[in-house]
Amino acid sequence: VRGCMAMAQSPGNKASASAAPAAADQAPLAKVEVEDLLAAMDDFVPTIPEEIIEHYLRQTGFQTSDERLVKLVTLATQKFATDVLQESLQKSKWRRETTRGKDRGDDRWHMLTTEDLSEALKEHGVNVSKPVYYADRELDTSAGLQE
Repeated sequence: VRGCMAMAQSPGNKASASAAPAAADQAPLAKVEVEDLLAAMDDFVPTIPEEIIEHYLRQTGFQTSDERLVKLVTLATQKFATDVLQESLQKSKWRRETTRGKDRGDDRWHMLTTEDLSEALKEHGVNVSKPVYYADRELDTSAGLQE
């Protein structure tokens, strides 16, 4: 799977208008890369169970009988979650260093806060905001308790 991630980030995979004539030369290579990705996904054991991904795909109206497609969405979901968590960790470390200084505190322990997570998600286009607090209606104390 690590090779698959490197494939996705390789400069040869970026499309441009000037590379159109060379696309015919790269077509067999792209097919090999796709076949390698599909072969690597067979051995891939996701952190997020595929059943959960299938459930949310069905909720959005997406239906497929191709298990490879579900594995591909699972891989993309795990990559997204990993990236967000890594960015959250970096923000937590930065916040900790600015508030406590490098010499103080134990670097082995980090706490994931909503602020760090929301900042990392904001970089990926996901806005997290606190919900508006709604109090329940006032209790009618004049009626008393009925048994």
